[in-house]
Amino acid sequence: MAESKKTITLLMEETITELLKIGLRPSTVWHHYNDVYSPIRKYFREKTGSEEYDEKIMTEYICKVEKRYKDKEIGSKYFNILHKAATRMKELYETGRITWSYKTPLKKYKLNEYFQKVLDSFLSSREFHWNTKCDYDWVMRKYLAYLQNVGHNDIYSVKVQDISNFIYEISKTLKAGSLNNVISYLKNFHEYLEETGKLTIPYKGILSFRATREIKIHPPVTQNEVRNILDQIDTATEIGKRDMAIILLGISGGLRAIDIINLKLKDIKWRTNEIHIVQQKTDETLSLPLFEKTGEAIKEYILCARPECESEYIFLTAKPPYRKFNDNAGLKDMWEKYQKKAGIKRKPFDGKGFHSLRRMLGKHMTIAGIPITTIAQVLGHSDIDSAKQYISLDSEHLKECALDFNGIEVGRDELI
Repeated sequence: MAESKKTITLLMEETITELLKIGLRPSTVWHHYNDVYSPIRKYFREKTGSEEYDEKIMTEYICKVEKRYKDKEIGSKYFNILHKAATRMKELYETGRITWSYKTPLKKYKLNEYFQKVLDSFLSSREFHWNTKCDYDWVMRKYLAYLQNVGHNDIYSVKVQDISNFIYEISKTLKAGSLNNVISYLKNFHEYLEETGKLTIPYKGILSFRATREIKIHPPVTQNEVRNILDQIDTATEIGKRDMAIILLGISGGLRAIDIINLKLKDIKWRTNEIHIVQQKTDETLSLPLFEKTGEAIKEYILCARPECESEYIFLTAKPPYRKFNDNAGLKDMWEKYQKKAGIKRKPFDGKGFHSLRRMLGKHMTIAGIPITTIAQVLGHSDIDSAKQYISLDSEHLKECALDFNGIEVGRDELI
């Protein structure tokens, strides 16, 4: 319910808390804190000279956002974000809660009353993250609409061939990875149908295969590119000190972005110059040497640039509330910012992201003749086969393995 004399800052914080409870990713919520919610507070301060919440001012702000969009000052995406933030704060103030709803682009897939009831029952029977719930709704709605189109009005008449035909049809527009997700969702859905007595056909066989994924070995970032990127970092600034330490960790240790994000102050053993962590991907321990240049960069950040707070994590955001990066997106954006400054042009899926520093280290270790078992250990691979990809990047030694045409020359006539 509405409360008297509630400040706009308090309402912002309460809105953030509610959104986190709903299941939004912390990285998304906190990113919007500064870029989306702070402008609302600024507007209140300019209009009233205080932070006390006023419903009329909030309505005025919403109207202003709508006018900016109508006048084409802002695009539809930014408008939706600003408008949604304001209306959620308004709703929380007036009702004490936020009603979450998600949009689906599949309104064209109209379901009959029976299929809609089945879909709703399935979605409510599982504890999905809201993003996952959207994905399930997309797949199941399309599947049930397909069944309707081929003449089924309920689940009881569905045959295995119908499932097979749907997978074939949808595979025409999906990549292998997405198709595997669809098959997984279908399997979960049919397990639910079996549990509730709506399905008795032997569906498990048709939903047990996996589509073959195309595996690409991306080239690593080059040393010249890395030098150019490092030259763009202004280490006279607090952010520059932090970013330099992060990138040097990626270069010298090949740490995954998520492990750098989760690196804690206690993980660095300064007396022995080592880093000890538990990798998030493999849940296995990893010990790495802390090279002098990297260690000095980390010290410089901790002593001269790191915000004063009680966080146990080393690398923190530059703006309050100070906290560790919530996911890889922060490092990804930072890396791409310096690539852009360095004039490095990127293409979709070119393999030149932050993770390419691991491939660069793996390649150089392979060229240096370091055993693949050692490379796997340094890079924290739980399976040695994962490290074998670096062999294909070692063009220098692969040339030595290649056969020439001595003794098997092919004449011109044989080529015709």
